[in-house]
Amino acid sequence: MPLPGISTPNLALAGLQLLVGYEWLVSGVDKVLLGTFPDKMGGLLTAAIGGGRLPGFFAALLQNLVLPSAAPFGVVIEWGELLAGLGLIAAGLVTLLRPLAERYLSLRAALIFSYGAHLLDLLAPAAAIGAGLLGLSFFLLDGLPTPWFAPGIAYGGAIDTGLFLAVASVILVAGQLLQRHRHA
Repeated sequence: MPLPGISTPNLALAGLQLLVGYEWLVSGVDKVLLGTFPDKMGGLLTAAIGGGRLPGFFAALLQNLVLPSAAPFGVVIEWGELLAGLGLIAAGLVTLLRPLAERYLSLRAALIFSYGAHLLDLLAPAAAIGAGLLGLSFFLLDGLPTPWFAPGIAYGGAIDTGLFLAVASVILVAGQLLQRHRHA
C-alpha cells in the first residue's frame, strides 16, 4: 500500500519506455558511430525502392520526397533515433525514481527533480510519437510483412520489429496521456 502523498509508478509503462528507448538508443548510436549512414541512405533507399516489396504509396513518397534529400534525412533519422531513445529512457527512469525523490530528497532537490520530471512528462509523448513514426517507416520498408502465421518462414517471428516498435509507441503515448489525465 502506497504511503499518502507518494505517487506509485506505472511499472509496466516505465518498463516499456525503457525497452523501447533502449532499442532506439542503440539503433541511433550504431548509425552515428558508423559515420557513413547519411551518405549511404540514398543507396539503401534506391535498393529498397527497386526491390518491389514496398507498398506503392510508400515507394512514391520515398522516391519523390526522401531520395532527393537522402543525406539530410539520414542525419535526421540517426539523431532522431538517438534522441527518442534517450528521451524514453530518461522518462522511464524518472517514473521509477519519482517515489524515492518525493520521499527522500530535500525540498530544494525535490523541486529541481520535479521540474525535470515535468519537462520529461511533456517531452516523452513527443519522443514516443517520433519513435512510432520511425517504427512504422521500418515496417513499411520491410514490405508490410504479415503479422500472423507464415509457414514459409519457420524461424521468423510473427511481429515485425518495426510494427512492434510502432505499436509499443502508441501504447506509450496512450499510457502517458492517461497518466497525465489522472494527475490533472
